[in-house]
Amino acid sequence: MSRASGTGTPMKRIFLVAYTKRKKEVGPVLRALLPWLRSVAQVVGIDREDGKDLGKVDADLMVVFGGDGTMLSVARRMKGNPVPVLGVNMGVLGFMAEVSHEDLKQILPGVLAGRGIVSPRMMLQATIVGGGRGQKDRAFIALNDAVLLRLPKAAMMSVGVSVSGEFVARYKGDGLIVSTATGSTGYSLSAGGPILSERLKGFIVVPVCAHTLASRPIVLSGEEQLEIEAETRSGSPVELVMDGQVSVSLKSGTRVRIQKAPYEFNIVSLGLKGRFEIIRDKLHWAGWLKEGRG
Repeated sequence: MSRASGTGTPMKRIFLVAYTKRKKEVGPVLRALLPWLRSVAQVVGIDREDGKDLGKVDADLMVVFGGDGTMLSVARRMKGNPVPVLGVNMGVLGFMAEVSHEDLKQILPGVLAGRGIVSPRMMLQATIVGGGRGQKDRAFIALNDAVLLRLPKAAMMSVGVSVSGEFVARYKGDGLIVSTATGSTGYSLSAGGPILSERLKGFIVVPVCAHTLASRPIVLSGEEQLEIEAETRSGSPVELVMDGQVSVSLKSGTRVRIQKAPYEFNIVSLGLKGRFEIIRDKLHWAGWLKEGRG
């Protein structure tokens, strides 16, 4: 699917993800809701400790208890499994896990009845190019972003960027963010990037603390392929971070290729809140509109 659409089909089998060790409050909530969940649907499995292969889960719906960080982890662990995911927010912001556990009993029956709206989200793939001598390429998947950063005590880094074979620019500063539309309200936004509709299949390229006033973010089609090469003056390594959760140390001068991942992540909701309403509520954006002074 390339755009948000209703499921239309009743959902009977659900799989639950609830990492009780990561968030202490998840355990009591799950225990309280589990009898009710089993009364309204067939619970085909529960992943409590990050141990299940989510790529092989066979269900109509996956219900994830946690915050946006848990949703990011689940998106990568699903490895393209098309099962739609409903996030139950146990965190702070809740951009992707927007349903509170207090409201689940009101929301879930509608989703199970087929009235849910599925929003397919583009993911990105970052491939560390081996560089010859028998070294294999290493590929990583992210839903929000891939970020190249200098180490805390290292000198300023220089990042060369090419798009589909055409050299674009060389940014000098602390690093570079390549974000999806889903990730546009995360690190990319705090670094000065634009907010994109989650339906867009594209990339945002944002320099981090650029050492010039001329550097600006750019937005690219998801069909483009980026080649990035980060170098440091001292030759110290740089860090590649996926979704703020998976990090890899790279030698100075290592090439990273970023492109659209071969699969998407399907988020489901009842569409009770628009994305910009969520942004206004969570990030206090455009407060004057909310207060009616416009």
